[in-house]
Amino acid sequence: MSEQNKQLVRDLWGCLGSGDFEKMASIYHPDVAYHGSGGEERRGVASVVEFARGYKVAFPDMTADVEQLVAEGDFVVSRTRPSGTNTGEIMGMAPTGKKVDLKWIMNMVRIVDGRIVEEWEVFDQMDFAKQMGMAG
Repeated sequence: MSEQNKQLVRDLWGCLGSGDFEKMASIYHPDVAYHGSGGEERRGVASVVEFARGYKVAFPDMTADVEQLVAEGDFVVSRTRPSGTNTGEIMGMAPTGKKVDLKWIMNMVRIVDGRIVEEWEVFDQMDFAKQMGMAG
C-alpha cells in the first residue's frame, strides 16, 4: 500500500507540472481538505484544484520535482522542488517575469480509499517573496 500511496503523490505533483487538472481532480477525495502555508484553507475538489490551477496560470512552465517521499500507513510526506517563470497574475499581482525555484515544499497527505482526503503544505514564503522581488 505504501508504494501505491507514494505513486498517488507523484501523480499529484505530475499533474501540477503538466497542467492535467482533470486527472488531479480524480486524485482528490470529494471531501478533501487542504491546509496551506499562511493559513490557506480549501475544502472540496473544485476549490483545491482551482487553487493549484492559479499557480500553473501564474507559472505556466512550472515543474515540480519530487525529491523525497516517505510513507507510513495512510500518510505520505513529500519534499518537492517547484520552479517556473512568473508570466501570469498571482494573488492579484501583475507578472514579474522572474524565475522562481523553491528549494523545498513540505507536503503531507492522508489517503483514504485510494484518494487524497487531507493535505497539509508548508513552504518558505519569505524565500518566495524574495525571488518574486516583493521582499529584500
